Amino acid sequence: MAINRTSAGSGLPSGFPFSLSGDVNGTCFISGMPALDAEGKFQAGTFLEETELAWHNIASIAEASGYSRDEIIYVQCVLADIGDYSALNDWWRETFPDIATAPARFTFQAGALPFGAKIEIQAVAGRGH
Repeated sequence: MAINRTSAGSGLPSGFPFSLSGDVNGTCFISGMPALDAEGKFQAGTFLEETELAWHNIASIAEASGYSRDEIIYVQCVLADIGDYSALNDWWRETFPDIATAPARFTFQAGALPFGAKIEIQAVAGRGH
């Protein structure tokens, strides 16, 4: 069983002591990402701005790992403030208007997130056999 890892790529956040993703047997595990630029520097913003950039990173890592955005099947959203849950749901509905094709999701509040982020997103992409 070969494990393929993505640790760098054009436009992807860099400078971490871990892989951005690991892919085995058609399943790709994507590391948690807050709102980071390509140099791995945190970009503070509103909750929605941070969510958009974090999601952009997740989708870009999936694509660099050989998966399309449509193959993202599971997402974990870690919030700094559970009070942003409603805003996350609004963003989710806009991003995935067809509930039948939206990824599964797990959301929770953490005591604190790296860089003082408002959200960190992790995902799993997969292919049917």
